Amino acid sequence: MAVDQRIPPVETIREITKEVLNRPEFAGPTSWDEMIAALLKTLGGWLNGVASWSVEHPTLALIAAIALVLVMLACVTHLLYLALGDLLPFGRRREKAADSGSRWDILEGTGKNWREALEAARKLLREGDCRRAIWLAHRVLLGLLDEQGAIQFAGWKTNSYYLRECAASHPWYSTFAELTEIYEQAIYGRRAGSPARAESLVLRVDQLYKERAG
Repeated sequence: MAVDQRIPPVETIREITKEVLNRPEFAGPTSWDEMIAALLKTLGGWLNGVASWSVEHPTLALIAAIALVLVMLACVTHLLYLALGDLLPFGRRREKAADSGSRWDILEGTGKNWREALEAARKLLREGDCRRAIWLAHRVLLGLLDEQGAIQFAGWKTNSYYLRECAASHPWYSTFAELTEIYEQAIYGRRAGSPARAESLVLRVDQLYKERAG
């Protein structure tokens, strides 16, 4: 039986060859692969150079290694501070502390100073608005404690945070704790509470202010 010895046309051979060479296994390195290879080669050469230098200068190599570790630790610490600083007790403050020119801003326009705010609180008591009077007295006491350095006023802090921040040994702490309790009831619980108790606390804060003012 005769074997068909016919050779395919040249164009057919060319097309088949192109198809085979275009397969992934025959593809050459891409520009990205070449760049990665060049970087790895450069990095390997640099590491070899560092290793040789370290052998020749062991003391300097040790100093450089310690400095590098310290820099890395500083970077990690800074990143942790940025990520968790607001959650730590010694973390950064979200607000700048009220200074001598703006400390009365916490009164939100209800008074130009502590004296005016307390006068307004007493007036509110006479008008029967215990809730607002308690709010004002609480703000004044926060401001006075801030001036003493017992707390650091910041709008993001909660009342429980302020209580933890203020030392229990502070002479005003008991008043601060009681005023905070009635504040929580009046402002958040919508319970005005006893007018007599509210008046007592407002007058107590007024007395503390007078003692502070001298």
